[in-house]
Amino acid sequence: MIALRCLGPTCRRLVAGLLLGLLLWGGLLPVASAQQTRTLNIRGGTVYVDGQPLSEDRLPDSLNLQGVQADYRFVGIQRPVVELKGRLFVVQDGLRPISEEEVREQRASVVLGSDAVQARAAASRGGMGPANSPEASHRQYLNAVQRSSRELYERLQRERQMEQDAQRLARTVRLLPEGGERQAQIDTLRAMLKDIFAVKQENRRREIERLQRQIRGLQENLQRRAQMRERMIDRHLRQLIDSTRGR
Repeated sequence: MIALRCLGPTCRRLVAGLLLGLLLWGGLLPVASAQQTRTLNIRGGTVYVDGQPLSEDRLPDSLNLQGVQADYRFVGIQRPVVELKGRLFVVQDGLRPISEEEVREQRASVVLGSDAVQARAAASRGGMGPANSPEASHRQYLNAVQRSSRELYERLQRERQMEQDAQRLARTVRLLPEGGERQAQIDTLRAMLKDIFAVKQENRRREIERLQRQIRGLQENLQRRAQMRERMIDRHLRQLIDSTRGR
């Protein structure tokens, strides 16, 4: 079962080989149980497989987890392979590096990494498109959220990445012929959509709370202005008079 989310030239080369292998293996791959669910999460430099943190001896020495955050959920996938910082790792008794050749030779299930890092890099260089584009408007909103709530900002970023991952997996499903492999990928996509829905619900709730706080602040400011009405009018009057004297 192969779900493709590609980052970098190495993985793009791998995609072509994997799709060809998919056509050749169509009737040969064993059907994985759609009931088995596995997870891979990376948070704060710690890797969790099926909810359990991995000790350092079960991680490759060459793997640098600085700045890496990931959430994967696999349904019916026996040996998932993920891409982290442009390299492939198989989830098998921990994480271990795996080459493109090994992936092709073995019947590993590949989930390549997201291009979210590339997108963020392009944005930082000013590649945002027109200032009035939906992308630019969304970025402005995220910047405002980031200034007021770092936690909500990170949750919104995660929501967007999860949506992109689901879209990529859906494209892969459309390429697969009918059969057990396609159904297992559909099961994985359904599980992803359940996770996305839960994240969206919580994010909308937090956004509403943020807006309510802003409204309360505006209402309090309006009340203060009403109490200072005469003082503000007098000050504005003096400013207008003083500004005309110098002409």
